[in-house]
Amino acid sequence: MTLKQRYAAAALAAITALTLSAPFDTADARVRRGQASAHTERGNVTARSEVRRERGTRTRDATMTGANGRQRNVHDERTRGDNTYTHDRVTTYNDGSQRTVDTDVLRTGQGEYSASREVTGRNGETRVQTGEFERTRTENGHTLTGDINTTNHGQIDYQRDVSREDGVRSVNSSATFEDGTAITRSSSGSCADGSCSSSGVVTARNGNQTTWDQSRTRTENGAVLSRDITYADGTTRAVDRERAGNGDGTGTITRTVTGRDGETRTQTGEYEVERTP
Repeated sequence: MTLKQRYAAAALAAITALTLSAPFDTADARVRRGQASAHTERGNVTARSEVRRERGTRTRDATMTGANGRQRNVHDERTRGDNTYTHDRVTTYNDGSQRTVDTDVLRTGQGEYSASREVTGRNGETRVQTGEFERTRTENGHTLTGDINTTNHGQIDYQRDVSREDGVRSVNSSATFEDGTAITRSSSGSCADGSCSSSGVVTARNGNQTTWDQSRTRTENGAVLSRDITYADGTTRAVDRERAGNGDGTGTITRTVTGRDGETRTQTGEYEVERTP
């Protein structure tokens, strides 16, 4: 995902958060804790996280330890107020360096929003993206249009069309740059009888295309996910993942990845999830 796509996705998520009513707004504080370990060819990987939901706020703290013993900590906080939404994320790496991402959205009118995203990298450099967006309803969905101003890429015209018909959700988006080149993305997906499938294509500014197909099926005690990606040069990457739960918040995960070079690696692990209250 490119920088422009990440900004547009962040703005879209924020606008959606303002548009839709969050179910945890009227709920008491809820906490979900999880831990997992995975066995890889390079060694063991562990992760712990805690998610706390309160009225208008969701906070997540996570710690990941790699096979080499290095740690990465993430603090992620989302807050929704009257006509405002903020999403702040701080990642602290093993050497003490940090990467911060701050996103702010303000509803300025009926279906109108302004958004800003500020990213400070591990090297201390900061880049800022700002935008003005308008969301309008259509006969079978909605359209989001906006102008994005970036530090490194100038002005970008963005449009995203979403439609639903006969149980299929289709999304088409485009980001057009000042030189006339564009990045486009088209996808469609549907769910039925415990199984969801989707496919799509991304066309880069140089015309190269990347396509994908994905499916997720619920099983008696878990789920199976399959994702296949085909790149512009004809190479492919496949990911298959299976989760099997024990019914008590614990379970196992198996993940098999076949890379573009044809090599396959498998990771296995265990997980545990605790919810309170």
